[in-house]
Amino acid sequence: MKEIALIGSPNCGKTTLFNRLTGTRQRTGNWPGVTVERKDGRLPLPSGESVRVVDLPGIYSLHDDIQGVEARVAHTYIQSHNPELVMVVLDATRLSRQLSLLPDIIATGKPVILIVNMLDSAEAEGIQVDLGALRKGTGLPVAGVVSSTGIGVDELKQQIDTLLLSYPAGRVDFDVAELAKKVYRNTGKQSRTEKIDKWLLHPIYALPIFLATMYLLFTISVNLGAVFIDFFDILLGSIFVDGTRWVTATLGAPQWLQAVLADGVGGGVQLVGTFIPVIGCLYLCMSALEDSGYLSRAAFVIDRLMAKIGLPGQAFIPLIIGFGCNVPAVMASRALGQASARLTTIFIAPFMSCGARLSVYVFVGTAFFPSQAQNAIFALYLLGIGVAVISAWLLRRKLFGGVVGANIAEMPAYHRPLLRNVLTQTWHRLYSFIWRAGKRILVVVILLNVFSSWGTDGSWGNQDSENSMLSATGKVLTPMFTPMGVGEDNWPATVGLFTGLFAKEVVVGTLDTLYTPPVVSEEGDAISAPDVVADTLAAFTSVWDNFGGLAGALLDPLGIGSAQDDIAGQAPGSYKAMQSLFPSAWGAFCYLVFILLYAPCVATIGVMQKEAGQVWLGFSVVWSLLLSYWLASNLWHLSLLLVSPIAAGGWIVGSSLVLYLCYRLIMSQMRRGIRDHIPAINV
Repeated sequence: MKEIALIGSPNCGKTTLFNRLTGTRQRTGNWPGVTVERKDGRLPLPSGESVRVVDLPGIYSLHDDIQGVEARVAHTYIQSHNPELVMVVLDATRLSRQLSLLPDIIATGKPVILIVNMLDSAEAEGIQVDLGALRKGTGLPVAGVVSSTGIGVDELKQQIDTLLLSYPAGRVDFDVAELAKKVYRNTGKQSRTEKIDKWLLHPIYALPIFLATMYLLFTISVNLGAVFIDFFDILLGSIFVDGTRWVTATLGAPQWLQAVLADGVGGGVQLVGTFIPVIGCLYLCMSALEDSGYLSRAAFVIDRLMAKIGLPGQAFIPLIIGFGCNVPAVMASRALGQASARLTTIFIAPFMSCGARLSVYVFVGTAFFPSQAQNAIFALYLLGIGVAVISAWLLRRKLFGGVVGANIAEMPAYHRPLLRNVLTQTWHRLYSFIWRAGKRILVVVILLNVFSSWGTDGSWGNQDSENSMLSATGKVLTPMFTPMGVGEDNWPATVGLFTGLFAKEVVVGTLDTLYTPPVVSEEGDAISAPDVVADTLAAFTSVWDNFGGLAGALLDPLGIGSAQDDIAGQAPGSYKAMQSLFPSAWGAFCYLVFILLYAPCVATIGVMQKEAGQVWLGFSVVWSLLLSYWLASNLWHLSLLLVSPIAAGGWIVGSSLVLYLCYRLIMSQMRRGIRDHIPAINV
């Protein structure tokens, strides 16, 4: 199959055109050896022939060191591959600047067609583009399109068909600046973009507007997505967990196979499904902001503040999303052009306190310091932000100090987001998450569920009980956590750390179950078939019920009030047991500090591995474990200084020295890992 390439500057409408040309006939993956996304799709031509369209990364130049890997990927492809045609997409509203990319493309000697996009926006901005002059001045085929509405796309397909049969010979040399004067003319009237930017980029109002926009992005993505979480949880749980367990039990399958298929595979599908609504809503909002042209301006507004820790302004968006869920936060880092900034953001995103961690904070906090729970929760949020800032500064200083930190981005003209574009972009991104990150999540869930179900006596079905291998392991490992305030007999807290790897909200169920006195149940209960019809009705009912809480979510975006109301209904037995096993309320707070930092959930681990690779994921997890243990244990020993100053002081000094040595070792290994295993970094 013949191959043609699609290349252009960021925000020129290249992705919209790619989606318009290929529709659903496209696939995504990573370029070999790097973490930059590769998209290609099949384009049916009027002649009946189909060609493969390769969507190259958005770049400003083929030799731009600041863009790093994106420019190198595009340059390597153009040089090492032999596309039949290179389609250079130009934004009609920014044509005078985007023509600077053209000489680099022409120098490759490949057949080129110029596609001037967004002609409707140019007209709204008071800009006139002379396509005939562009064709005459370059000696290249030229097409004018409005990819958002499809105007000119059919004519473009016909032109591609003709050029693949016979490309016209002959090129002319031209001066870009002189060419721009002949092709591009501004009528002089104040454009729509200038009128809007007068407020959105105002020295005083820009930052408040940006923060309000991010608040809405966070609120809509998390809270609207949360409306549908129970729907997927109930429906997928009924079909893939309960249904699989009933089928395997009916067929006489051994219990270990039931555990693997029902709790492992079925539970993994259920877990991945619960992330679909939040991630889908996030992509929907991000695509709308991106299509409108505001996203690049948001990065510009916050760029100066983010530059203090060596990150571009675009990195603020994934981090703020992390307060809702770390999974979409990691995936949103893909929008960062510079690979070093992308990896740094992925590294620190799990330190943002997600909504799942909030449920743990409220559960433990209400038990130990009910009148000060909100202050404790706020302190944990600030602590996570502080650790993220320090970690980012260390990475940029020790690993990426030689990387140019400039943030080059062109602000496109404002557009009215088109529903078709937004939905198409959202679907492709969501599809990528389900099929690429989902399989990694599934594997880890299977392993943890089997370990949780498998009993010390060889039996199965021991989830949330002290008879499971997971609980037995927790009892053995509990002494490791006594330096941070976990009592020697407090093995349920250790088990909660393991189950928290599934999802942080699982910690609440684990602690409540293990701290509550067990209820003896009758043996030999038969496994009944799930009532899929009733469960489906309950799933749809949950959507209606959850919609009723949206208004409250807008007033309480962190959900602290509602979470405390839910916890108020917990059985006091679990509170009393937990209070007796933790040495003090401060010990419980140190435990929460460890929960905040120790490791992300399996879903986040899965997308981190997908976006940054296994080597970078390993460094991130090791750093999180070391830092969380050091911080939690030192906070606990600070409370012991008056009682046992020598032992407590010795621990603080000794553990700090060990952390420093580990830090030096990790940084040296990370430099080697970047050089040998992560070629995406331009250092």
